[in-house]
Amino acid sequence: MKRPAIQAALIMALLSCSQAMAPVWANPSSAPPAGLMTRIRQFLGVQPRSVSVGGTRSNTAQAVCLLSPGPIEPGRDGPTVRVVDPQPALVLGSPLNEIELRRGEAVLWSKLASSKKAISGRLAWPLAPLKPGERLELAMRPRGAAGGDWAVVSLQAASVGDQQRYAAALRVSVGNGERQLQELDQAAMVGDGPLAQALLWAPVTSNNSDLAALQREQQASCETARLNR
Repeated sequence: MKRPAIQAALIMALLSCSQAMAPVWANPSSAPPAGLMTRIRQFLGVQPRSVSVGGTRSNTAQAVCLLSPGPIEPGRDGPTVRVVDPQPALVLGSPLNEIELRRGEAVLWSKLASSKKAISGRLAWPLAPLKPGERLELAMRPRGAAGGDWAVVSLQAASVGDQQRYAAALRVSVGNGERQLQELDQAAMVGDGPLAQALLWAPVTSNNSDLAALQREQQASCETARLNR
């Protein structure tokens, strides 16, 4: 074989090899790598999302499952969520009779369920954006709970830097579910639960089936916990 023919054959072989080794994730129409989805599932699966109902009138122990904002961590003043989204969606994993946002003794916003329909699912943030360091209380009274029995979570707005990191991740994810999964995976790998949860429930329109599956799994875990209680 002449030298030009040998060189051409080598080039074709290298091209074929590089195409075979190209990551599947580089193809916008392909599914994400299994390892990425496994990491995300494992990380989200251990994030605390349950808060106990306090009060003296209930005869049975109750808890509320809160999917967003999250995760719920123990704090000096009780269960606390560090909130990186200034306008977080309130995603409820438990049916509620009543929900309130409070500052101290003042009720800033409230919603009451009807006798036929519980408060559930996703609620848009009803107040002005949270300022860095601002603290509010999210109070939730589950379906069937007595009038004075509430599950209360402190919402602690994150620092300017944390809010900016979330905004930057959101900006590159709008309309791009695969990029949203990549940003979520990055948050999971550094152990940033609040950022990962915020990205999972971020108000971006991508119609990504993997993101939808992760959200359904989170909702199902709340239902399973409720049935096993």
